[in-house]
Amino acid sequence: MAGTSLLLILAYDAVTQSSYFEARTITVEGSQRYSKETILKQAGLKLHDNILSLNLNALRYRLMARPWIAGAEIERELPDVVHIRVKERVPIAIVDLNQPARLASPPAIASAQARWTGHEQAGVAGRLFYLDEEGEIFKPVEPSDKVRVPVVTGLALSDIDFNDQSRSLLFRAVMEVLRLSRLHQNVIPLHALRSIQVDREVGLTLYAFLAPRNLPATPAFASKADRRTQAGGGVVAIKVGFGDYGSKYGRLRDVIPYLKKESGFLNVQSIDLNDSDRVVVRQSLAGQAVRRAVSGGWDFLPSRRKGV
Repeated sequence: MAGTSLLLILAYDAVTQSSYFEARTITVEGSQRYSKETILKQAGLKLHDNILSLNLNALRYRLMARPWIAGAEIERELPDVVHIRVKERVPIAIVDLNQPARLASPPAIASAQARWTGHEQAGVAGRLFYLDEEGEIFKPVEPSDKVRVPVVTGLALSDIDFNDQSRSLLFRAVMEVLRLSRLHQNVIPLHALRSIQVDREVGLTLYAFLAPRNLPATPAFASKADRRTQAGGGVVAIKVGFGDYGSKYGRLRDVIPYLKKESGFLNVQSIDLNDSDRVVVRQSLAGQAVRRAVSGGWDFLPSRRKGV
């Protein structure tokens, strides 16, 4: 038995140190954010390593230490090939934990847009976190990431707990709305969804950039507030409240083409879907001013006079 054990040890050493099993080809698939060199360095793998001496589980866990990597598979192909397949995380939103859990007023749209377009504000890093499609918060936001996804405000860290149904109710609502937004991109393209506000009393409100069509000049008589409203036009508040989100997205799918055809979203400030029997559309101040001007004889939308 001792002789057999010694023979096996010598055979193992000979095989794991043999140049015949040196890695001459290493393939990496599925990595968009990391270069092949970065993947190999993270795994601790290099050319000419003996592929039989590799601890594949250890290599996999090293790769998964990178925040963008959700999973990895590593396979040997005798005599000299190693295959690495990486599954990267897909961010679907940014959770803003700078905001209080209870919001009494609408969020600062300009601030949300600034974060959405590059997260350039000082002191933001470390309080904004990426949320992936599995519902996991996996990484703080950094300006170098250059990821454009909706910003979720109004959640507390304690809300993100799948083990407690009552505490995770708001978080599950956010995940459902994000799922429907990705599923029904013909309603609101995901790139147009700027932010989601969570309020414990009124539920969820989506802020989407629905670009105005044939935007007219601001009326000369418009106030400064009206001018600011029109200058920042295109951001529409879509109030979806609590629950029954599938039905609400269905009604939104029906009303958006109508609004786009009738006004090009110029006059729309908010769309309220909370009533199951109707959809309430509220005009912006600038849109109301234009409508009053047309009805009084001032035609700022000559091609739309009959529609007003």
